[in-house]
Amino acid sequence: MATGLDALQYAGASAHVKALYARLLDTAVWHDLLAARDLAAAVDLLRTTTYRDVIATVEQSGAFVLEQVEQLLWGRAAENSHRTMTFVSGGVRGLLLVWWQQFELENLKAVFRGFDQKMEPAEIQRFLIPLGKYSTLPWEALLHEHSVASLIDHLRDTHYINPLRNAYPLYQHEHSLFAVEVALDIRYYRDLAAGIEHLGGTDREEARRLLGAHLDMLNVLWAFRYRSYYGLSAEEIVNYTLWQTVRTDTAVVRDIALGADPRDILLRVWGEGAFDPELLQSLGPSQEMMDADVLHPQASLLPRIELILRRYWMRLAAREMGGYPFKLGTLLGYLVLQQLEVHDLVTLLEGKGMGWELERIRQHLVRGKE
Repeated sequence: MATGLDALQYAGASAHVKALYARLLDTAVWHDLLAARDLAAAVDLLRTTTYRDVIATVEQSGAFVLEQVEQLLWGRAAENSHRTMTFVSGGVRGLLLVWWQQFELENLKAVFRGFDQKMEPAEIQRFLIPLGKYSTLPWEALLHEHSVASLIDHLRDTHYINPLRNAYPLYQHEHSLFAVEVALDIRYYRDLAAGIEHLGGTDREEARRLLGAHLDMLNVLWAFRYRSYYGLSAEEIVNYTLWQTVRTDTAVVRDIALGADPRDILLRVWGEGAFDPELLQSLGPSQEMMDADVLHPQASLLPRIELILRRYWMRLAAREMGGYPFKLGTLLGYLVLQQLEVHDLVTLLEGKGMGWELERIRQHLVRGKE
C-alpha cells in the first residue's frame, strides 16, 4: 500500500484512471451486444457507448470496414494506456511506457508481415494501430523501405536491432517470419520484465501480480504453441521463450516441450484455486479431439487454455480495482480490463459478422458467463 508522497502521486493518477474505468462497458451493455441480431445491430448499439466516435470515424471514411473498426478500437486502448502515465513519474512511468509500447510491437510485426507478402505501403497502413503523436518509431519511413533486410537496417538505432539481425539468417533460409516475430516478442517482453523488477516495495509486488502474470501466461502459451503447431524440439522451445518469469522457468517450459498435460501445468504454475475445476477438466483429451488432429491433438486445446488464462487475468485485474485506490495496482488493473474489453469487442463483432449464434460467441469471450 502506497503511503506519504507515493500516496499523493497515486491520488491524482487513480482519480484519472477511475474516470477511464467508469467508461468501460457494463454488464447490461454486454448483454445487449450479445443479444444483437447481427453485426449491424451490434454496431448500432456501440453508437450509444463510449466507442461512438470509433464508429463515426469509420463511417466518415466511406465504406464500413470491420478491420478498420478493430484497429481503431485498439487505437483507443493505446490512447487510454498512455493516459495512465498522467501524474506518475520515475520507474512507474517507465513501466507504463513499456506496457504502452506493446502497440508499437504489434505494428512492427504488421509491417514485417506486409513486407514479407510484398504489400504496398498503403495496404500495410490499414493493418496498423493508430498511435498518433505518441509513437517513437518513424512509421512513414519504415513503410517505404524496400525489403525485410532494409527494414531491419532502418531499426538499427532501436533495441530490437541485435535480435533482428540474429533472426534474419533464419528468415532467409526458411522464408518464414517466425524467427523474426519471436525475436521481437522476446526483446519486448524482457524489457517489460526489467521494468517490473526495476520497481521497489509494493509497486513491484503489484506489477508482478498483474503484468508478471501476463508474462507467466505468455510463456506457457508460447511453449504449448511451439510444441503443438510447430513441432519444435525442447531445446528450440526453451530458446524461444522467456527463461524466467514470476511463476515459470526453463523447467516448466521444458516439461511442456516434452509433452506435459495442460491441466498439470496450469495447476503446477498457478495452484488449485486459480481456475474453475470444470474449465480445467475440459482440457482433458477427448476422442473428438484425437480424431480431429491425430498428430497434434492438443493443438485444438490452445484456444481454451488461452481463454482460461485470460479469465484468470481478468479476475486478478478486477480485484486490484477494488479496495485501497492509491496504488499502482489500480492503474494496472484498469489497463488489463481495458485491453480485455477490446479483445472481447473484436471477438464479438467478428462473431456477429460471421453469423455465429449468441452462445458460440459467449464461449469465446473472456467475460463469457456475464
